[in-house]
Amino acid sequence: MSLEALNSPPLIGILTAGCYCALPFVVNNPLFLSSLPWSTIKGLNILAYGISIYSVTRTGRYDSQQPPPSSSSSKQASELKKKNDDVDVDVVVDVAVDGIVNEFNDGNNRSLLNPAGYAFSIWGIIFIGELIMVSTPYISSSPSTSTQLIIREITGPYMMSQLFQILWCASFRPKYNRSLSSSSAVGGGGGGLYKYISVFNLTGIAVSLSFCHDAFTTTNDKSAAPSYSNMNYWCYFLPLTLHFGWTTAASLVNLNGMYAMRSSPTSSNSGNNNDNSSSTKAKAKSVAVLGNISVIIATTIGITVTYIRNAPVYGGVICWALTAVSVGLKKRLSSLLLLNKNDKNDKIKNKNKVGMYGAKTQQTLCQIGAIACAMTSAFVVVFSGHGS
Repeated sequence: MSLEALNSPPLIGILTAGCYCALPFVVNNPLFLSSLPWSTIKGLNILAYGISIYSVTRTGRYDSQQPPPSSSSSKQASELKKKNDDVDVDVVVDVAVDGIVNEFNDGNNRSLLNPAGYAFSIWGIIFIGELIMVSTPYISSSPSTSTQLIIREITGPYMMSQLFQILWCASFRPKYNRSLSSSSAVGGGGGGLYKYISVFNLTGIAVSLSFCHDAFTTTNDKSAAPSYSNMNYWCYFLPLTLHFGWTTAASLVNLNGMYAMRSSPTSSNSGNNNDNSSSTKAKAKSVAVLGNISVIIATTIGITVTYIRNAPVYGGVICWALTAVSVGLKKRLSSLLLLNKNDKNDKIKNKNKVGMYGAKTQQTLCQIGAIACAMTSAFVVVFSGHGS
């Protein structure tokens, strides 16, 4: 029996709930803190990382399906691209042609929380950094006793984060958008509830890594100093901070994309998706409201965690994500401007499309949030003298 055959939405949903229930029992568990030998702790971390990486390499997820657009839409996008480098080709294709589109791109282009493509390069840094983290104990002398104690405290929730990662790779697939009838869809026709399992899994990664992050960060007490060297921080703890920060933002991106996604790749052809229909306008407004709320949540979490835990790197990652969303929206607005240049009717129609409505307000909120997180990170660096 293949792995794909075992990938059942109800089963993955149950396993996801089970991981959430198990997480409190794994955090600060004496088994990891003192009972298991150091060699076993090292083995568990590298095993969890290895299995997670294997799951990431499995094809079939939304982000591994990128079919080429139609020749007519590609031609129009290319012509606009020549006129303005800020044009978002994917958005031009989506606005210009109501044909069959990739569901992942469909959801992202209709979402107002879609970072520019360069932002996802941080995944490479995270995966390489965590490879160094789990490998360093095998290729160098053992860390100090105090650092070992922190690593032991991290091991349990780190393993849980990798389990959530595996479940996310299993649930971030088209079959989860078609597993329930449209009558049980959330948000007015966006597929089944199963599509939100991936959101819970990505959030589970962030929650698990939050416990890891708490193990090596300090409080606002300026007299408190980290019990590890700068080298140990770079090798063991920096990758976890980056991972925690990025999955915090990515879980909100995932939520917005799934909410904005149409129930099927061909649903754009149906009468219910007419641009002038009241239901489409309501959907556009709800997508915009969710995007606005998500930016406020990301900004609030970024500022709070950065300040309370003296964690400027975390704030920097949230700033990176919000800036990338702002850049993506700038390209989207540039595309809208060029598409509407010669036709007043198109201007009204395209402005009210899902993914275009409220884009300017969303861009402003992202810019404010990014600045606020950056300023908080700078404040922590200047006034605390240390941070993670």
